[in-house]
Parts: sequence; structure tokens; C-alpha cells
Amino acid sequence: MPDALVVQTAAGPVRGLRQGPVCAWLGVPFARPPVGPLRFRAPQPPDPWTAVRNATRYGPSSLQVPLLPGLPKPFFPSVEPSSEDCLYLNVWSPAADGAKRPVLFWIHGGGYAKGTSRYYNGAEYAGKGDMVVVTVNYRLGLLGFGNLAGLFDDDRFAHNPGLLDQVVALKWVRENIERFGGDPGRVTIAGESAGAGSASLLMLMKETAGLFHGAIHQSGAPNQATTWGVSLEIARQFTKLLGIGRDNRDRLWTLPPADLLKAQVSLNRVRPENFNTCPYMDGQLFPANSQEFSNLQSHPVPLLTGTNADEYTLFTLPGLKRVAQTRAGILNSLNKNYSGATLDRLLAEYPDNPAGTMDLGCDKIFRIPSEHFAERHSAHSPTWRYRFEYSDHLFKKRLGAFHALELLFTWPSIKSEKFRTIFYGKERLPRVDALADRMKRHWISFIREGCPESNWPEYNTFTHTNYIFNLTDSLANDPESARRKAWEGINILQF
Repeated sequence: MPDALVVQTAAGPVRGLRQGPVCAWLGVPFARPPVGPLRFRAPQPPDPWTAVRNATRYGPSSLQVPLLPGLPKPFFPSVEPSSEDCLYLNVWSPAADGAKRPVLFWIHGGGYAKGTSRYYNGAEYAGKGDMVVVTVNYRLGLLGFGNLAGLFDDDRFAHNPGLLDQVVALKWVRENIERFGGDPGRVTIAGESAGAGSASLLMLMKETAGLFHGAIHQSGAPNQATTWGVSLEIARQFTKLLGIGRDNRDRLWTLPPADLLKAQVSLNRVRPENFNTCPYMDGQLFPANSQEFSNLQSHPVPLLTGTNADEYTLFTLPGLKRVAQTRAGILNSLNKNYSGATLDRLLAEYPDNPAGTMDLGCDKIFRIPSEHFAERHSAHSPTWRYRFEYSDHLFKKRLGAFHALELLFTWPSIKSEKFRTIFYGKERLPRVDALADRMKRHWISFIREGCPESNWPEYNTFTHTNYIFNLTDSLANDPESARRKAWEGINILQF
């Protein structure tokens, strides 16, 4: 009889493993390793193989600098090993039986510089939701998002190769997922932070039309893309740190990976309080002109999107200070683009104190861009919006409902019962678990049916309805309405 764990992909056969009631295939290559002459280039099809390939371990994470020591390990586990050879994905399915199940395609976050697909085990979603789950790696840092093509006017460098990796992985799903029991006609792309930003950008690309049929954005929007000019400045400073110029740019293909990482760390010192690796308006995947970019229409698919109440507080922690920490710093980019009257109207909604500063940062980077995207998308496609407010945990006084906290509820992120007891408090664990169950049910319903469960009404620009996730859930029409209205007419892409 055939081995139920062996699946014949377009490139060759892979053997997976059992994880409880589902099957998993880990570390499946979806492109050739982007090393040597393929460094900085667009992803290429994987080399085919004939012998059965073991797919029982995660592939390497994308090349990155580990987070600083001292950060809580349950939230920031190791990404090692990391490597340039990172273009692997993972698949979970109840069975590779030809059944056409809905597919969740998950893109990890990490500021386009860190993170890995191995953080996210899809077995629970696959089992509870009778679906197929795919998690994917993509190139990070300057290898994935450095505008070297524009800096050197050299087409040997690809624009936004990290995004191209995601597109190729989606095409792999279209070609192969039916063999794993999935339906290529029912794919939902989803992600958190940079993963949500990636998903929102995929919704704006002509190249991705028809590759997915729904989207979930957790704390991310297209404002994460930077302008052509800023991307050039980042690339210029990066290559300067490497001692690379136009005349010796061929060295970029032979420099040791450690040298690239060292320069990236130095770049963060040269450009503090900035995300120095992110997608950019490249004139190919997107218009290079920011006004044309802001006028792009998203693909007409259902969207579930939302943010956390206190996104900004996470970035006050050591090792994560990649955003402005003061009111003046947050306002710096706004001062370049908007009149005094506009800023005065805006700032009137944010007290000049620590709480007001955190709210201003949260709204500027996360909540308002997400809401603006929801407003535009809801004009042509069904949209649902949430606000995650749970904050009764060990670090509530400093962090509140911080950025990425909802991942502990939508993914099985903390397995240690001891840590869970310390973090949430023993008496709250049953209600915390019930909240996680409710969130997952909404996510599963959206992936399966194209909408969350029926007690969540659609978002529109009249009611601005948000589903509030907390120990007791609720609905709120236009929460923080005064702050939202203060941002009306401000282009999120000029942040």
C-alpha cells in the first residue's frame, strides 16, 4: 500500500510525519537556495529530485541577528539555525487524501529583519478546522528588502526579493496544495506585524491576483512600505558600512553572511529609531510614486483585520527600540508633510504625557493605517475589524495589550503550564483559554466560510464596528472616534 506520509510535489516526493491527529511536512523547498550567484536575485524554481526527501524537520530560518539576551524566551524563542538557504515552507493537513480543504497561508512577522516560520505550529488549526496550514520563510533584512537594484542601477539585483519569495511560495501552493488535501481555490493569506504588512502588500500586487481568496491582517497595513528615496538612502548607508561602491559592487555576492549581518547591526546605530529593512515602492511590484501607490486598489477578497490596544509599548523594551520613544520623535515625520493647523488638530487628541505618547505612536504606526485600509477595502469587499484589549497579565502595568500579544491567543505559543500560570495568573487561566478558543473559532470560520462567526457584524464607514476581544467580548461602534476623525485626510503612506 502507498505510504500516506509520502506526497509527490511538482519537484519531487517528500515524506512527512505524524503530529497527533494530523500529518506534517516540514522544511519543504519552494525555491532554490538564494546563495552564491543567486544572492539578491528573484527566487528560482527548486532543483527537482527523485528519491523520497525527508520532510520531518524545519528548514533554517532566514539569515538574521538573534534578539538581544534577556528578553523573555517564551515570546522570543531561538531562530537558530539561520541561513541564506532559507526558502522552505511547512504544511499541516488532516490527510493527503485529495480532499479540497481550505488553506491558511501564514506569513511570520519580525519587522522584516527577524522571525521564522518555526514559531507557528499549524497542527491545531489543521485538526480543529479541518484545513491545510502552510507557514513560510522569506528572505529578511537587506537580503530581502535592500534597494541595491536602484542604488547601482543593476538588474542583477531584484527589487523586494523578500516579497517575491512570498509570491513564489503562493504559486507553490497553487501548484501543489491539492496533493496535500488542500483547495488551491480557497486560500487565505494571513500574518502578524510584518506578516500582516506583507499580506496587505500582496493584496495590492497584480502578480498575486487569483492566488488567494481571503486575508487576515493582525497589526499590519501597507504603510510599512517605504518610499523609493528612503530605500535608496538605506541602501547607500548599508553599502558604505560594507566598503562597497559602484566599482566594487560585485563583492556583494562573495561577502561572508556574517559581514552582511554586522553591517546591518551597524546600520541600526547609524539610523536609530527606524525600521531599516522593509518593502519599498520599487516601480515594478508597486508604483515608485507614493501618490500612485496610495491609490492602488486591493484585490476583492474578504478581509479580517485589527490591532491591539497598546501596540507601541512593546517597542520600549531593550533590544526592540526601533521606533521613536518620545513625542517629538514620533512627530518628526509628520512635521515634514503637514501644516501646523493639521498637526494642532491631531495633537489635541493626545495628551503630552507618557500615555498620550504611547497612544500617538500606536495610532500613527498601527491602528490608523489599519483602519484606513479597512475603510478603503470595505467599499468593495466584505471586511471585519477587531480590537484586542486583553491586558491582565504579568507585565500589564508597563505593556498593556502590547504588540503581538494576540499571537498567544491565536497560536499555541506558550506550552509551559508553569509560565502560563505566572504570566496570566492561575485564577484567570480558564477565562484566558476561553478567549483563545473564541478567537480561533472566528479565525477558523473566516478561513472556512469567508466570514467570522455570526455575532460579528461587518465593518463599514458609517458604524466603524469593532469586535472587542477581552475576557468578556463586546462590540463597539467607532471606538476612539475622536482620534480616528483627527487623522481624516492624512495619507497613511506619508508617515
